[in-house]
Amino acid sequence: MTAEGHKVVSLHGQMTSEERDDVMTRYRKGEFKVLIATNVIARGIDVMSVNMVVNYDMPWDPTEKKPDVETYLHRIGRTGRFGRQGISINMIYDKRSFETMKYIEETLQSPITGIKTDDFEAMEKTLKAALKK
Repeated sequence: MTAEGHKVVSLHGQMTSEERDDVMTRYRKGEFKVLIATNVIARGIDVMSVNMVVNYDMPWDPTEKKPDVETYLHRIGRTGRFGRQGISINMIYDKRSFETMKYIEETLQSPITGIKTDDFEAMEKTLKAALKK
């Protein structure tokens, strides 16, 4: 992403709390437009400018051996805060990620809209419609 000109920073559990605080301070100031993070930041981040969350992997609870619905809610809850519009995108790429998404959708009783990625115009239309809701 950096090679494409995006201002990107990452945040993960191997960082010290001071390093994570520094990343968040710089992100809030707008030094970076993209924050790539692990679940270490799924909760407790309130940044007004976040308008999109992308779940590269659907959250899974290895102890319970089932989808982690609570973590999913916390992740997607980072977007559209303070009365603003936001969108969450789930990367679904295999049977397990699809079944995890369906489990979360059924548990939350909230439909997750599929987007066909082989048709850019249809994808753009779906995303724009989702942001108008």
